[in-house]
Amino acid sequence: GSSWVAAFLCFIILLTAAGNFLLILLIVTQRSLRNTSNYFLVSLFMSDLMVGLVVMPPAMLNQLYGRWVLRGDFCSLWYSFDVMCCSASILNLCVISLDRYLLIISPLKYKLRMTSCRALWLILATWTLAALASFLPIKMGWHELDFEVRSPNVTSHGDEDQCRLLVSLPYALVASCLTFFLPSTAISFTYCRILLAARKQAVQVASLASNVATTTTDDTTLQRSLTVPSFFFPRAPSQPAAGSESRRFANKHSKKALKASLTLGILLGMFFVAWLPFFVTNVTQAVCACVPASFFDVLTWLGYCNSTMNPIIYPLFMRDFKRAMGKYLPCCRRSGEPRPSAISLSMRNSNSGPRAATSLKNVL
Repeated sequence: GSSWVAAFLCFIILLTAAGNFLLILLIVTQRSLRNTSNYFLVSLFMSDLMVGLVVMPPAMLNQLYGRWVLRGDFCSLWYSFDVMCCSASILNLCVISLDRYLLIISPLKYKLRMTSCRALWLILATWTLAALASFLPIKMGWHELDFEVRSPNVTSHGDEDQCRLLVSLPYALVASCLTFFLPSTAISFTYCRILLAARKQAVQVASLASNVATTTTDDTTLQRSLTVPSFFFPRAPSQPAAGSESRRFANKHSKKALKASLTLGILLGMFFVAWLPFFVTNVTQAVCACVPASFFDVLTWLGYCNSTMNPIIYPLFMRDFKRAMGKYLPCCRRSGEPRPSAISLSMRNSNSGPRAATSLKNVL
């Protein structure tokens, strides 16, 4: 049984490290991906890469051997990196959702508001908050009830040493609120607003297409009622054809709005499935110390898997990444790909608004 567990955990570690490293390399090497919005993605993939390289391997050894096999003083250092990298990953997801929200509500002012300097300051603030919630309390012993440094945080159980972070209820509540509950609330709020904006835009596009069809029909009627020769007017399609075209155009954008809804549902669903059970159990463990260690380890690895899924889910719904990966992977290359639309939730640069408007004008 342990061999299958070891093979599965090694696969998770390799997939996490390789996926995040390749996406960072793709952003760095492709000029089309080097924009302000993707700065936050690089920060997210960097935190997930550190989870795969620094956090997961010792956790795998801890899981397979049932004890801490490394040096005792590495335990507190490893747990500090564990809390920092996972917190940075969650906070980066929050910053990405805020960046998308700013682009949706004011696309023309986005470039003036979200400059490269401000983006770097936001990333620095994200990592600083993650470090303050991990290294400082653990090194100072603030996570313990008696506020003493219990180095190396290794608790003895018989002849085996276990490396487990035993936290007090105040630390569990404060750290969980700063690194999960508040960011998850912000993520849910911004994504819901983005979803509402996408649906509103789909309704506006459908109404605009209907008005265009009506105007075309009125022009045709006016042309027939006047005595002016018909060659002074541009040839217009018949009423059934115009109505069919407008319905097809409206259905197309309705499907895009539905796709955006499914995308947001998948993103939010994966995030909460990965991290919500862990943080609820972490607070419960601080209250009653009644959670089995094996069950807590399973929830911890479930949270780690969020770092595995991020480099898979996010580029899966981003056309810029699909086009960039299509140069190297034939499976990502699609022929006859449509032009980007304003409803798409792909990670666009600051000129998304004008491009979408131009595309809509040409289609109409």
